[in-house]
Amino acid sequence: MKGILFILVCLVLLCAGCVEQKSANTKIKAETAAAPTATATEKLVVTVTSPHAGQILQGNDKVEFGASVSGGKEPYAYSWSSNIDGVLSSDGTFKQNPSKLSKGGQIIILKVLDAKGNVGQGSVLIEVM
Repeated sequence: MKGILFILVCLVLLCAGCVEQKSANTKIKAETAAAPTATATEKLVVTVTSPHAGQILQGNDKVEFGASVSGGKEPYAYSWSSNIDGVLSSDGTFKQNPSKLSKGGQIIILKVLDAKGNVGQGSVLIEVM
């Protein structure tokens, strides 16, 4: 009888320790999840809105290059480039004469840097005639 009572007491103590340990782990996980990380960065979402994907650029009429940017912290620094012609502009929006671009398919890329050093990128494929 004493042996059974001893086993029951041991089981009760063991179970109580498991519950307390689980409770402590849950508390640690909750505190970790609630604490913001100092190295977390806010994502910049960059979308090239003009010219449109697949658009054919030709002639001497200037075409507007523009984009929408969300997230991050203003002010933003812009860098427009082409996979063929290289750097195009450092303005948020600009106009370009298609006759001054190389003919063929081009990927127009916009990289945006915010005040905290976060970087976002958008691109569009166009055709220059």
